[in-house]
Amino acid sequence: MARLEIPDWTGGHRLTVAAFTNFGESVVAAFVKQGFDKLALLSIGPQLSAAVTRLSEFINRQRAYDETLEIAKADANRDALWKAFYHAWSYLMELDPSHPLYAHALTLRSEITPYKGVWTHELSKETTELKGLMRDLDNDDNGRALEALGLTNIVSALNLANQEVAAIISARDVERGSRAAEKGGDTTASLRKAVTTLLIESFHQVNAASRITPLPEIDAAIQEVCGIIEHYKAIAAQPAKWQGKDDPEPEPTPEPAPEPDNGGASAP
Repeated sequence: MARLEIPDWTGGHRLTVAAFTNFGESVVAAFVKQGFDKLALLSIGPQLSAAVTRLSEFINRQRAYDETLEIAKADANRDALWKAFYHAWSYLMELDPSHPLYAHALTLRSEITPYKGVWTHELSKETTELKGLMRDLDNDDNGRALEALGLTNIVSALNLANQEVAAIISARDVERGSRAAEKGGDTTASLRKAVTTLLIESFHQVNAASRITPLPEIDAAIQEVCGIIEHYKAIAAQPAKWQGKDDPEPEPTPEPAPEPDNGGASAP
């Protein structure tokens, strides 16, 4: 008589949380197909289904991926605008001091140079620093200098890009707070443990039912779940595609700004 064997999901046969969740969903689907009542799972079946659903909702990766992609795009635009602004000003600092525009570039030097390398900083830090730059540039003298140098529009675009990043970060933090409240004290480990416990109990229940009141629905459920177990055992035995953390995206390397002869400006 076929029986459901409790798989070993530890050690070398441990599934990732995502794969384990898929395994749980497949088992629940097989049980539902034959009927909880036929399998003697009227009590534990719905509990198992709810626990698997909870784990699935907890590890919703797509939403986090979308957030990351949105922030990455906004940050890339912001960095490009910063480098465009910095390089433009840096080249203007190479003008001969007798050129009428040189004085305007010189006016901005004390405001811009402290922000060198700002684009390499952590997202929130860069956001705060660029807000500071916008405050520093917001006076009559700097406004006239930016206008004379033709940099007003790019500074406005940089300011808007920085505000966009700030808004996305703020919305993300609010969303994370909401999710944390929804999750309460749950963790991936605790939810996985709960699903494992319910799977073990349900397997024992189905095995017992197959001995006491053999039904074709029970045999069909056992046969399908045994196939599911073998499938995920094979997955668990495969080596991980990546060991440890994913390699981070390399930071872009900007074209180096020429060393100015007259202003001390350098790479952004």
